[in-house]
Amino acid sequence: MIKVIESNNTIYAKIIKAGHIALNDEFFTENNDEIQFGFLNRKKDYKTGAHYHNRTRKKTNQTDEILILQKGSARIDFYDDKGVYFKSNNINQGDIIVIYKGGHNITYLEDTSFFIIKPGPHDPETNKTRIVGTNNLDLIFDKD
Repeated sequence: MIKVIESNNTIYAKIIKAGHIALNDEFFTENNDEIQFGFLNRKKDYKTGAHYHNRTRKKTNQTDEILILQKGSARIDFYDDKGVYFKSNNINQGDIIVIYKGGHNITYLEDTSFFIIKPGPHDPETNKTRIVGTNNLDLIFDKD
């Protein structure tokens, strides 16, 4: 299952649930998105053909990130580009989330380990803007 997190016709994130199985190649991003993410399926003895990736200058205005939950569980609260809260979702072991834009807060529901993938370079002091006044939210969850 793939859960799309959106508000006002804008996609902020996609959650690929642990049980999702791609039978063919499946990308969860569009070709023009600043981060690319998908699954590839290959049959035994398939060969890509020897190749290398050309170095190209790319400019990005976003710091998209991909989180792969290896262990534990967490709640992610989503905020629009103005810092207004609009939705929460729980994620569990094996889930993958692609965050495209807006703000987010992660509350760890148990001891949790993630793989994180995002474009660099990254300076934690200058690459974040804190959203204030986010305590005591009336949480909104989708009905699954």
